[in-house]
Amino acid sequence: MSTKKLKEIVGKAKKNDFISISELMTGIENNIFTRKEVSEHIFKESHESLKIGITGPPGAGKSSLMNKLIPLIRKENLSVGVIAIDPSSPITGGSFLGDRVRINNAVNDDNVFVRSMGSRAELGGVTELAEDFSDILAFSGKEIIFIETVGVGQSEYSVSEITDLTTLVFVPESGDEIQLLKAGILELADIFIVNKSDRKDSNLLVKSINNILSSTKNNTKKIPIFKTSCKTGEGIEEFAISIVSYFKSMHENKNIQKKQILRYNRRIKSIIEKDILNKFWNNQRLTQLEDINNSSIKTKSPYVLVDEIKGKK
Repeated sequence: MSTKKLKEIVGKAKKNDFISISELMTGIENNIFTRKEVSEHIFKESHESLKIGITGPPGAGKSSLMNKLIPLIRKENLSVGVIAIDPSSPITGGSFLGDRVRINNAVNDDNVFVRSMGSRAELGGVTELAEDFSDILAFSGKEIIFIETVGVGQSEYSVSEITDLTTLVFVPESGDEIQLLKAGILELADIFIVNKSDRKDSNLLVKSINNILSSTKNNTKKIPIFKTSCKTGEGIEEFAISIVSYFKSMHENKNIQKKQILRYNRRIKSIIEKDILNKFWNNQRLTQLEDINNSSIKTKSPYVLVDEIKGKK
């Protein structure tokens, strides 16, 4: 795509043109233009948004919760972007688009943009594209940006690396939440949500989380816990008020500033690593890998083969 055409799309995306925002995302996704090209046009103007990760076990009601949350945030005259990372089809690799269906409060609002994308079986269900997409949404003026993961594997860790705040959503009776907390997820959380709180044992879960928080010596920050129910509406307004408060104070929030610096450093390292790998794996070296046979794996140490591929004697 020509530079002139890209500039035209970027200019329209800046004015919140939905088609142009989608064109930028699809263009990166389909290698029509590079991440670098897009970033050069938008990055300087993509820092005024609060990026919030929404993660937790499957079935916790994350999308339904956001569907109730969005109208409350919009009442504060703040625009919203959602990147919903759905499970990928094992056949096409594409997203099942379940979240876009569930988040239906965004349909008739020009200040809400929802994009579903497939997890593509990557670790934690969070693809590199999610971070690029969040920059595009921030550039287009979205002030609150949610990135929702599929909630499997290491998704909690992955989403925490690309957002300013990490929200963990759990439900009573799931049986998994305390194990996840004990596994170290606690250290990543900025907000806890006990969703479907109209069910029994929700108070017990809140108490369990509080007990773990209070007994963890490494935890020095006060982590809010909200009980919410999409069925009764309990707690959702309080959660929305908290998000708006975080947004208004984000430039003075030292924890958020620290995460943004760490995130920038991680992106630099990731870009360099991928660039080096792409340059290293030329056709000759890839052929050497393909030529490895059953005899090779039994007679040569992998370290020896590494030296051969690298051209060392």
